[in-house]
Amino acid sequence: MAESRGALFLAVLLVAWLLAAPVFAQVGETGAIVGSVHDEQGQPLAGASIVLRSLNPPIRREVQTDPEGRFAASGLQASQYHLLLLREGQILWSFPVTLPPGQGMLRVDIDLKRLREEAESRARLEPELEQRLAEERERAESIYRLHAHYNRAMRLLNDNEPEQAAEEYRAALALEPDSGTILGLLGSALAALGRTEEARSAFQRALELEPGEAAHHNNLGALLVREGKPEEALAHFRRAARLDPERAASYHFNQGALLLNMGRSAEALTALQQATSLEPTLAVAHFFLAVAMLRRAEARSPRPLLERPGERAEIVKVFHRYLQLAPEGPYASKARDYLESLGAAPPPMLLPPVPLPEELP
Repeated sequence: MAESRGALFLAVLLVAWLLAAPVFAQVGETGAIVGSVHDEQGQPLAGASIVLRSLNPPIRREVQTDPEGRFAASGLQASQYHLLLLREGQILWSFPVTLPPGQGMLRVDIDLKRLREEAESRARLEPELEQRLAEERERAESIYRLHAHYNRAMRLLNDNEPEQAAEEYRAALALEPDSGTILGLLGSALAALGRTEEARSAFQRALELEPGEAAHHNNLGALLVREGKPEEALAHFRRAARLDPERAASYHFNQGALLLNMGRSAEALTALQQATSLEPTLAVAHFFLAVAMLRRAEARSPRPLLERPGERAEIVKVFHRYLQLAPEGPYASKARDYLESLGAAPPPMLLPPVPLPEELP
């Protein structure tokens, strides 16, 4: 029955780069960076911009100093940040800061008068210091440009402008050529443009630099599916699931969807059961699981499923679960067709809605 409907569209979840923060911050753990700024005359510097940037996780926070030169940036994940002090767009000072886990608040006071005096004093004692300071300023400006290209590219990719996003990623790579993160995102943009050879090259280079990053394996796997190389794709999906247990549900789903389209229903069943077990609300995995169960049942016995009430009930239950989770989802119409062919009605009631805050007693 299912085969007569034609092959299912492979809904591979192309999980574009989602790099976790280095085992540094726990999810939900936040803190603040606060402080003050005084100008070259030792007076409070009002209206200056404090920009805090981190690539892992991707964070950009900008705050302004108040009339007393004070600033505060709260809700920050524990991470390594690059702090930029700008006045009217000009970088006055930059340096790295670290917000450790559990600290809660880090204080950073910037006194430009003292910093300049110390720099001039050191310069008199060490003639090469000015050159090193110039190099540091150049590096800070390079980091600023890198983040600007990166942020623009992310916005363009989210706005479905992959060609312009690819240009921004290439500009970022010119500044940071060994960034697996940016190479992986460039690969996603190129894949969206259909430039598969270039995308594969970007993903493979990203894996050379970051062999333990699951997202690179998953994205390369999705590309290999498009290239008609399912066995190679499966190997990368399986590797991704082993490397990243937190996102393993999506990677198991990718395996199951691909195996189902390859006609390997029994193997698909195992992968899809793992996906729904790890993430019970992943609606599309329930639909593919129900189809895998249906195909396996048809392969095991020529008897109509209407004469096998136990198996039929299990399959109907999973189709119902999909429709409860996604009543208007992309496979809702197909799910209702399958239920009709099994002599079953759609689920009598959907999952109860979550009340809005004002509706709570």
